[in-house]
Amino acid sequence: MDSNEVMINIKSLSKSFGRIKALDDLNLEIKRGELLGIIGPNGAGKTTAIRMICCILKPDIGDILVDGNSIHHDPILIKSMIGYLPEEPNLYERFKAKDLLKYFAELYGVPKENINGRIDELLELVGMTDRRDDQINTFSKGLRQRISVARALIHDPKIIIFDEPTMGLDPATANSIRNFIRKLKGQKTMILCTHYMEEADLLCDRIAILNKGKIIDVGTPEYLKSEIHGDVILKIKVQNHCDLDELKDKIMEFESVGVVNFVDREFLISLKNRNEISNIVDVFGNEVVSVNTKEPTLEDVFIHTVK
Repeated sequence: MDSNEVMINIKSLSKSFGRIKALDDLNLEIKRGELLGIIGPNGAGKTTAIRMICCILKPDIGDILVDGNSIHHDPILIKSMIGYLPEEPNLYERFKAKDLLKYFAELYGVPKENINGRIDELLELVGMTDRRDDQINTFSKGLRQRISVARALIHDPKIIIFDEPTMGLDPATANSIRNFIRKLKGQKTMILCTHYMEEADLLCDRIAILNKGKIIDVGTPEYLKSEIHGDVILKIKVQNHCDLDELKDKIMEFESVGVVNFVDREFLISLKNRNEISNIVDVFGNEVVSVNTKEPTLEDVFIHTVK
């Protein structure tokens, strides 16, 4: 990747907490204007990596360059460039919505003459203009998340980091948060950590799969799905008495077959193309109970990659 295109460059990053190695020689480049998703199981190191980018934690080894600035030498400058929405935002509950945003605008050095206009703009963006004079302690979880998005954007940062922004929200509120993120695509460099595979698939330009402190794979959602599971997944349910190992050996002889898994008397066969489907089904003969196909999903990739 051209260095001029890179907004965040994570270089040989390692971090341990006692005997637990949270990050292990992590390397990753994030483009300007890109929305990068980070997915992985609990304890994979996602939040640790984010907190290092935000200069909240220091690495044991390695560095992160944010727009060319090192977290070791320029932490204050880097913090001013980032808007961070943590999984559990800490809000000052006695503040009114407008006063909370004003406080953070002043904290980040937004010019006084721009503050009121910026607050109005963001309250409209998150659909909370009518709640500007209400105290935070009267807000539902969904409204708190919306005002937290506005707080993260108050200083017009170059980079926005979302850590599980829709966790625990009802479907309508979660969808509104995703819409905010869509509106910002291309305008900001963004990182989205999420456990919702469909969310990552819908929103992200690229996705990095993190497990045990290491990047397992990175690419567009389409690349990751096709790399692991090809064009289609063939699902064949079989009789209880058949020889599973023998059937699997026969299936693997087909050129189009990639990954073969077996769950609850059902073969899950990843195919590079559909041309050999009928021939593969013929291998099972009278052992077949049912046959279906489905498009591969990020959830399939996740399960295969981090198992």
